[in-house]
Amino acid sequence: MAETIKIAVCGAHMRGLPLNHQLTELDATFVSATKTAPGYRLYDVPEKVPPRPGMVRDSTVQSAVTLEVWSMPLEHFGAFMIQIASPLCIGTVQLEDGSTVYGFLCEADALKGAEEITSFGGWREYLASKQG
Repeated sequence: MAETIKIAVCGAHMRGLPLNHQLTELDATFVSATKTAPGYRLYDVPEKVPPRPGMVRDSTVQSAVTLEVWSMPLEHFGAFMIQIASPLCIGTVQLEDGSTVYGFLCEADALKGAEEITSFGGWREYLASKQG
């Protein structure tokens, strides 16, 4: 069995959204829909096409963010990484069950003046609110 890496995605890489193909084309498979542990904020990253969120760790808050966990063959992880555009990056994300996985985070400097969307609970919920 090939070695795999679990990756948490909280925005445009989720199932049915514009960048999901970057996972599926690298043989990633959906594992679960879950949430972060408390202590995360979510922002609408300005000027990104397609639109996407930026998630940051903030131990002073109790909010959690919905996300998806995917499993990718470790041999494809490098090809995935080169597709990730700044200010997004991969770091360690703590899940609601206490486990940790690698996942999308955002450089805090890029979020100055960005709209915080944490109160929606996640990216899909935020997008649904904009549909009216």
